[in-house]
This record gives sequence, C-alpha cells and structure tokens, in this order.
Amino acid sequence: MFDLLKQLTELPGPVGHEDPVADFLRTAWTEAGAKVTTTPVGNVVGVIPGAVPGGGPRLMIQAHMDEMNLSVRSITPDGFVRLGSGVRGSGFGILPEAVNRAAHIVTRTGVVEGIFARATGHLRSACGGDLAGAVTWDGVHVDLGLPDRQAVLDAGVHVGSPVLYQAETRRLGDRVIGKAFDDRVGLALMTELARRLAGTGATRDVVLVGTVQEETGAVGAASLRFDLGAFDEAIALEIGPAGDTPGMPDGPREVALGRGPALVHADAAAHYDSRLTATLVDLAHTRGIPVQHAAFECFGTDGAQLMTQGIPTALLAVPTRYTHSPYEMVDLADVSAALELLVAACTR
Repeated sequence: MFDLLKQLTELPGPVGHEDPVADFLRTAWTEAGAKVTTTPVGNVVGVIPGAVPGGGPRLMIQAHMDEMNLSVRSITPDGFVRLGSGVRGSGFGILPEAVNRAAHIVTRTGVVEGIFARATGHLRSACGGDLAGAVTWDGVHVDLGLPDRQAVLDAGVHVGSPVLYQAETRRLGDRVIGKAFDDRVGLALMTELARRLAGTGATRDVVLVGTVQEETGAVGAASLRFDLGAFDEAIALEIGPAGDTPGMPDGPREVALGRGPALVHADAAAHYDSRLTATLVDLAHTRGIPVQHAAFECFGTDGAQLMTQGIPTALLAVPTRYTHSPYEMVDLADVSAALELLVAACTR
C-alpha cells in the first residue's frame, strides 16, 4: 500500500486541476477490471458489477481527487508571486505551513518550481514592524528565481494559477508522511479495493467515484445523483483529524493513529446514516477489525452532499495527524484495516 500512496500523494491535483490524478485512476481502475467513465464535470467513475444475477444493491464508494492549494493573486514587476486562497473560505490556514517549502505553480504546460518565502530572517529582526510579526498574505510570496514579471508570464504563470507545496512521501517506521493524504488515502483504498474485488463474489454492484473540487465546497459531488442515478447506500472515504499529539485537549484525542479507521457519526455538515454506520460497526466487530468512533466539529466532506441527494451515507475516515500541511501522517495499519472493512462491506 505504501507504493500506491506514494504515487498518488506526489501527483499534483489542486482544486479544478485534478487531471493527473484522474488519469492515474482511469488507468488503475481499468487494469483492475472496472468499467471506467468520466462525468461532465470531471468525476471519475469505476463500476464493478457484483455476483448477484440481475444486479444487487448499488453501493457507491467515494473519495475526492483535489488537494488543498493556494493561488496566484498578483505578480510584482520584479517577478515575485503574491498569494491568495485557492479553496473555500480564506484558505489562510495552510499559508503558515507553506513558508520555506518548495512551491509548485501548475500551468497549462506543466509545473513551474519555486519556493514559498518571507523576508530574510536577519532583516526581519533588524527592521521590526510587520516584517517581524506573524505570517500574513502580504508577508509571504513565491520566488521562482525569474528576473521580472514578463519572465513569470512567459513561464505560463498568471493570476489564478494554482500553487501547491511539494513534499516527498516517505515512511517513518510503520507510518507514512507526505502531502495530500486528504484525500489520496481514500483514492488508494478504492484502487486497492478494485483489485481485491476482481473476480470475487461481491454482493453489491460497487461504483467507485473520485470527485473534483471537494475543498471548495463539494462541487463535484453535487451532481452525482443526476449523473449516475439512484444508490442504495454510499461510503464516503476521508482523512480524520487525529488529536493524539502534545497540547491537544481531551475531545480531539478521541481519534488516534494506530487504533483503526474512524466511523464518523457526525461533522459540521451532516449526521451520517445511523443504520449503515451501525452495520459497519457490526461488520468490524465480527471480522475483528479495529475501529474508532468519531464526531468532528470543524470538518465537512462530500458525504454530506451525498446525504442531501437522498443517498444513505456512512463516513469512514483514516486517522491523520497534521492535516492540511506539507507533511500529514497516517499509520499503515489503519489504512489496511479500512481496506478490510470496505471488502467486508462489499461482500456482506
């Protein structure tokens, strides 16, 4: 599973520019035997028929392809790139995480490399004032090493171009760190699930869906019922913020790495289907799969959008430390347990 996670997380896939991730899924899911299509807004769909003659219940399993990003707000005459939000809300929360990291600006012809930067440390101390204070939109820029505004424009960068931080995905013991586990871990689970279901006796017609633009308001998920028809049930896959680190109060510490995936009963956007969630809890206990129970206050997913479309939906989350940062962390045992629970849900 590590190799698959590394491949997916290192792909660039900012909001509205998910094509590299979509291309990967189309290839991998086709090779696993799924019938793959793409909806008009760019959602990738993989259908795996079950073994029930005439068709069984339809189960959607969904995760999103996009990742958190910033965007180009302006380009200065001397070639520095000013930043703005690239997602729903201000997006400011990820700006401090990006400082002094490698930057990738996504263009029509590829990626332009640079660095997220602030004024030089010695000068911040000497000058004081705003330069010495907290990170602000005007206090951070991207330096592409180019001499002026025209050179930046000639490289294909323009106002609105998505900006990503870049990080290598690697192992720390049984844990993995890297960017964009939100929600590439869900895509990895669906891809491995497709491989596991090939030629097996799934009791449901399984429909895998990789959605676009979750981070800017669940845009891709909003049209799924219109594009794909009715479903009997759905399981949305996400990361789940883990609070098992120093300084966290008791509430967030309920979700921790290494204790299995979390079944989320509610978040800021929805209460998830209690019957389907209970079914997954019972399956986990029957199969000896560790699971955690969770409720997240400052969190929302495509799963809420599925609920509003009349699809009974459960939310299955892989506990993740340091979310929306260049180095998120997951435990491979939790990922494996989530996969086993998905297999059980498809073959029950």
